[in-house]
Amino acid sequence: MAGIGEKEFQELLAEQGGVCAICGGADPQHLDHGHRTGWVRGILCFNCNGGLGQFRDSPMRLARAITYLRGTTWQRALIHPGVYQMCSPTRGRPPSPRS
Repeated sequence: MAGIGEKEFQELLAEQGGVCAICGGADPQHLDHGHRTGWVRGILCFNCNGGLGQFRDSPMRLARAITYLRGTTWQRALIHPGVYQMCSPTRGRPPSPRS
């Protein structure tokens, strides 16, 4: 474990409930740290750790990705207690028959 020892790693993992600090997946193995500060942030699974790296640890890029997904994903809207309607995405189209 670069940055902290095994004891600190296990303590941090226990504080997180033994799961990835982002997705809650079991058995995370990657110690995450801020690339500018070097400070340890948490323990992540492979996918969440890689995802942060792909988005260059940028909250703005992640927020834009969330906005993009929300705009291209069908959403359930509550129209009456217990009654939902699927709302059309603002963008996107169904997959082509070839996919």
